[in-house]
Order: sequence, then structure tokens, then C-alpha cells
Amino acid sequence: MEDFAAISAFVRVVEAKSFAAAATQLGMTPSGVSRAVSRLEEQLGARLLFRSTRSLRLTDDGAAFHSRCKEILADLAEATEALGYASRKPTGKLRIGAPAALGRTMLIPRLAEFEQRYPDIRLELAMCDYPYDLNEEGIDCAIRGGPLEDSNHIARKIGYLRNVVLASPDYLARHGAPQSIEDLKQHRCINYVQPNGRPRQWQFDTPSGQVTVDIDAHMLINDAESVIQAVVAGLGITQAPHIIAACMLDIGKLELVMTDTISTGKPVWIVYPQKRHLSARVQAFIEWVREVFEQTNEPGLKKLHKPIAAVSEQRLSA
Repeated sequence: MEDFAAISAFVRVVEAKSFAAAATQLGMTPSGVSRAVSRLEEQLGARLLFRSTRSLRLTDDGAAFHSRCKEILADLAEATEALGYASRKPTGKLRIGAPAALGRTMLIPRLAEFEQRYPDIRLELAMCDYPYDLNEEGIDCAIRGGPLEDSNHIARKIGYLRNVVLASPDYLARHGAPQSIEDLKQHRCINYVQPNGRPRQWQFDTPSGQVTVDIDAHMLINDAESVIQAVVAGLGITQAPHIIAACMLDIGKLELVMTDTISTGKPVWIVYPQKRHLSARVQAFIEWVREVFEQTNEPGLKKLHKPIAAVSEQRLSA
């Protein structure tokens, strides 16, 4: 069966909940839409809809067929769009998921560039830190950090969240800068509380390997940007992904300390549902966000970093 017009009419009737509304959207007459759906039912040998003068509802076969048809039509639209990706600008709505801190510090300040490059894409940002399913939330692709759980999604690595130790010039003038991990015991540390309720472990690259440290912090905050603001206010020292603090570092409100211990940090991924064809919109966003991540994750920082494979753990108490 190759009657895509009838399939499209059927899907539109289900979504519009009436033949008349579907006909208006398709530029057809209600009787023409009705005939198309009837023709589809004859070809399939199954009834798809229960019709009455007051209601319209799917049969069990119709519900199952509708679900598959939506996927087929979406794939067809994406395949068509992908073919024209090189010759025309991507268009349509693109829903992106991102951790709140990364969204606010990395994406939003650069969105004007994205809109200038792709003016026909309507971007929708869903920023949250809790785990979510891309398909259930209707998200086209998402930025995620750390190890990924097994899923049917496809992931592309775009870099690492390199961890740096930060303090404000005011704090350093009053308390001095720590020179080693042990020195942190004498300082007021501010730490981020993760969505699972656990304080973030700090990671350091040392000549003997990568060290993971539990910090006995003076202050705990469950919002990554608020941690940065507390450090800017001179309340203490923290370790955070460089990309989140890049803006404050650039304008001199924060300074790097213990630069010989900058750690590799978590990998950062672009994740999207597994489909046969990747839409031009998602392709465009992936290309752009890779550029942004590379530019924002300061090239000079990488020269200070030497990845070390070995890992140890220790407890750091005040």
C-alpha cells in the first residue's frame, strides 16, 4: 500500500478530531477526506474509526495504526528535510533539553548567533536537572553530562566539563589562595548539592593520579549558578565546571586557583532519539553547539590540563 495521501488524511482526522476540521487543514472537502479514510480502511481490510453524528473515535486497530503512521510521516518529513539540508536553511520548531546551569551560562548568551545563522528555526528550551525521557517530553535533542544510561538514544560527545577551583579576588586578598588539596581544610568551601541530594565530590588531577575528594563544606547550595554567585560574593571557595564560571572569570570577578590540579571532569553529550533520519534542525543545532562548547571551554585552559587515568578516593575534613 502506497497511499500516503490517505494515510495523511487519516492522521489529520484523528488529531483534528473531526472530518470537517481535517478538511479545512488539508484544503479538501469533508466528503473527500471521508472517502480517503474509507479507501484506506478498504486497503487495510480493517476498520480504523467509529463514526457517528456526534463523535469520532479510534478502534483498537485504528489506535495502533495511527501511532505507526505518525512515526512514518514524521520520518518522511525528516528525510525530505535532510535531503535539502545542504541547499537550504533548516526550518520549524526545535525543542532542546539542557541542564539549567549550562543552558543559562553557555546557550542563552550565544542564542543570538544561532538565530542569526538559522532564522527559520523556532527554538524552545526545556531546562531542568532531573532525568527525563526525550520521547515522552517531546524533546528533539538534549545536552547531558556524565556517564549515560543504556537507552535507545544516540549520543555524540562534544567535550568535557573540566573542573577548576575558583575564588573571588576579595576572598583571596583576605584568606590567601590554597596551594594544595590539603590546604582546602583551612578554607571556607562552598559545594553544590546534586539532584540526588548528595554533595558534589571534587576531582583533582595530580602527579599520582586523579583524586576524588569528599569536601566538608562550610556552605551547601542546590543550584549551580547560586554556588558561583556565592563565591563571587566572597563567601568561600568552590570547584565547578569551567564553562559555568567562564563569564565571571572573563570579567575578573573570579580567579582560578590550584591550576595544576584542573581535572578532566565529566563528558558532555548531545543526545537524541534513535531515528533513521536526523532532521536538518537537529543537525544544525549539533554543529552549532559543538562550536559554542569548544569556544566557551577556554582553549588556554586545555594547555594546563593533563588527563590522568588512575583514580583514588579520600575524605577531606575541616
